[in-house]
Amino acid sequence: MTYATRQSSAVRTAKQAAIETTIGASPKLYLFDAAPSAAMTDADPGNAIANGTLPADWATQAAGVLSKSGTWTLTGTNPGGYAKSFRLKDGAGTVNHWDGLVSEPWAGGKTYSVGMQVHNGGNVYGCTTAGTAAAAGGPTGTGTGITDGTAVWAYLGAQAMTIDNSNIANGQQITVNTFTNTDGNA
Repeated sequence: MTYATRQSSAVRTAKQAAIETTIGASPKLYLFDAAPSAAMTDADPGNAIANGTLPADWATQAAGVLSKSGTWTLTGTNPGGYAKSFRLKDGAGTVNHWDGLVSEPWAGGKTYSVGMQVHNGGNVYGCTTAGTAAAAGGPTGTGTGITDGTAVWAYLGAQAMTIDNSNIANGQQITVNTFTNTDGNA
């Protein structure tokens, strides 16, 4: 029999609280029109198409899960485009602390363009062929060439941050719907 190490809920929650402490109060959040950079120390990916300052107390921790706290609202910037990744920085906006995929909820019957990203079942998918989604179901699996109505998708990774709309225009208000991080030592 194989055994793994485990940690109590209190230890996992303390680890998540340390993340918020390290990043600090009122961090800056940016959305980009490109996939996350290969390394946290790399330059920002693509164009920053939205940004905003998060609340001073921007996260809560419970049972080893860090979740967004309060309302996270961003503003679209020039040139706009499809949001594909996020980067969370310190309050000065100079130190990179966290990045990942960003997506909007999949919607049945919606027309999608190449480059849009949706989440379905905890996974993020990128539209590779424009089309209209099926009435129900949505993309599933972890491959490429996933047919959904007339739209075709490719699996990109696990869901990290969800927003209300990934097609961002200059001046548009964007709401971050969810942002969670679960410690893997349950």
